[in-house]
Amino acid sequence: MSNGNQLNRSVSVGHIVATVGLIIGGFTFIYDLRESVAIQAFQLETVEGRLERVVARTDDQFGEIMDHLIRLEEKLDAMVLPNPIYQKAQ
Repeated sequence: MSNGNQLNRSVSVGHIVATVGLIIGGFTFIYDLRESVAIQAFQLETVEGRLERVVARTDDQFGEIMDHLIRLEEKLDAMVLPNPIYQKAQ
């Protein structure tokens, strides 16, 4: 059968197989994409956890460094301030 546009309306087995194959391929692609997104989300959560631990450790180390600097400053003040040479300069 053909219409006025000279298109054939018959459907062959090849068309059906190709359509089913495209549908299966589309579902497979979507499934793989969802699986990939799930894996990436898990890896992102893991990286975020590691980053939070690194930030906490860095903050702790910075606090320790500041404590050491304060102690050194106090020691230097104790050494320098009693010296009369430095007191005259101020």
